[in-house]
Amino acid sequence: MDLCNVIKKELIIVPLTASSKDGIIESLVNKYAEYKHLTAEKTADIIDEIKKRESLGSTAMENGIAIPHAKLEGVEESAVVIGISRLPVDFGGEEKTKVFFLVLASKNNPSEHVQLLASIARACSSSVFVRLLSGAKSVTEVYELFFD
Repeated sequence: MDLCNVIKKELIIVPLTASSKDGIIESLVNKYAEYKHLTAEKTADIIDEIKKRESLGSTAMENGIAIPHAKLEGVEESAVVIGISRLPVDFGGEEKTKVFFLVLASKNNPSEHVQLLASIARACSSSVFVRLLSGAKSVTEVYELFFD
């Protein structure tokens, strides 16, 4: 599955205002929960799953991006929430992070999860593209970077 198949304007946050790793995770998951009309309990479960995954090793990568992710029960279709922070955040990698991709996929479809992670890694292998993303001032600007 290609990243462009799951990007939705409603799942982009500009600016992402949280200033800690936990705050970033919570903000991204809350955006997804709002979009999907999830209960507070389900939202908390997703946050816990993301934090469990992060405890295994940070998902921060080079170029100032991070890809927190989880495979979840009850997810019918994969989703990606994109957040752009104005200030770099310590997400546990070698460098601070400004661009975040929360990937949520079904436990029943692990190949789709891997395909999305690979698609994000390919898109963000260009430091120019990441610089454009991190400098985006609006949801529309982020969206258009993927589709123009």
